Amino acid sequence: MKAKIALIVSLLGIAAAGVMAATHETRQPVKQEAAAKQEAVAMQQAATKQESATKQESATHQHDEASEHAAGQSLTVTGEVLDLACYMAHEGKGEKHKSCAQACINGGAPIGVLTADGDVYLLVEDHEAKKPYENLKGKAAEQVKVTGTLQQRGGLRAIVVASVQ
Repeated sequence: MKAKIALIVSLLGIAAAGVMAATHETRQPVKQEAAAKQEAVAMQQAATKQESATKQESATHQHDEASEHAAGQSLTVTGEVLDLACYMAHEGKGEKHKSCAQACINGGAPIGVLTADGDVYLLVEDHEAKKPYENLKGKAAEQVKVTGTLQQRGGLRAIVVASVQ
C-alpha cells in the first residue's frame, strides 16, 4: 500500500512538474512576442522619421547644372559624343573607342554627350527638326556643342537637339 501511495505521489509530482514547465513555456513565447512587437513599433517609428528627413532633404536638394535650367528651357553643352550602350556598360569613350562607338550608333544605340565636368546627357531627336540629331550620328567620340531643350523624366536628363556645332 505504501508503494502504491509513493507511486501516486511520484506520478502527481511528475504531472505537477509538467504543468509548471508547460505554464513556463507558454509564458515565454508571450514575452518574446511582446518584445518583438515593441521592436517592430520602434523600427516603424525610426523608418517614419527617416522618411520624413529624406523628404525634407529632397525638397531642398539642388542638382548642379540641371538646377540652373528648368526642364523645357534652352541649354547648350559642349562635350564628347557617346554611344550610351558602351559608355554605360564599360565606360567606352574617347578616340580609342571611336570606331566601336560609331558602329553602335549606326546600329541604333542611344547617343549622349559627356561634358568636361563629367555630366552625361541623353540626346534625343526633335520630331519637328530631325537634321541636327542626324548630323550627330556621324560624330562619335568627337567634341561638339549641342543646343536644345532640356527635359527631365524619372531622374534622366535629356536634350532635345535643336543644333549641333
